[in-house]
Amino acid sequence: MDKSVLAFLLPQWDGSTYGGLQAVFAVVFLAVVIVTPLLLARAARASQWEQRLAALAGQGGTLPAQTTPEELSQAVASGAERWAAVLPGLLLIAGLLGSFIGLGLALSDTAGVLGGQQAPGALGAVIDALGAKFKISTWGILAFLILKIWFTVGAHDQARLVWSTLALRRLQEQARERQAQQQADGQQGLIDAIRESGNALLVAQQAEAQRAHLRHAELLDALQRQPARQA
Repeated sequence: MDKSVLAFLLPQWDGSTYGGLQAVFAVVFLAVVIVTPLLLARAARASQWEQRLAALAGQGGTLPAQTTPEELSQAVASGAERWAAVLPGLLLIAGLLGSFIGLGLALSDTAGVLGGQQAPGALGAVIDALGAKFKISTWGILAFLILKIWFTVGAHDQARLVWSTLALRRLQEQARERQAQQQADGQQGLIDAIRESGNALLVAQQAEAQRAHLRHAELLDALQRQPARQA
């Protein structure tokens, strides 16, 4: 049996049940390690976060005052970003599961050898193959390390957190500007109302002065006519 590290890491296509199990886990691990970074690079963008922020803020463009950057970062994260956070751990657990299944199959083979009282050489071959059953766990650990290193280098979570901090500041500034504009509009409305009231009062005073002038003119006219009648 080849004892090299490369031979240990490569799948064994021997046609057995464990060989098929290796093929399934190898394809799954390889697909996840290749596809996940590609999906994450496509989804972890400021334009995508901005769209989700717009959906969260609604037409008012506001968020609850107690919203933290961490909460906003989690809220705007895409499905790919959320899966990326848990996939390394899932791959590690899947690797352990595959190894336990392989060990179970190997122990079943061992029980068959002992039950059939076959030659000690056959038992030795089964026991020697037990070490290979940890291959799937090794794949899971390698996939875990690859994804963790890639996520650390890419720093997508940190970039989203920084973006969320800046987005919250922008929303708060916009909210203050809207509040200031509303206050200015309210003050202008009050000034306009006072001006309209003053104009209405002035018009009323002018009308009252005109009526008083007319009454005064009528009174003078009546006084001028009275002496003429007496004469």
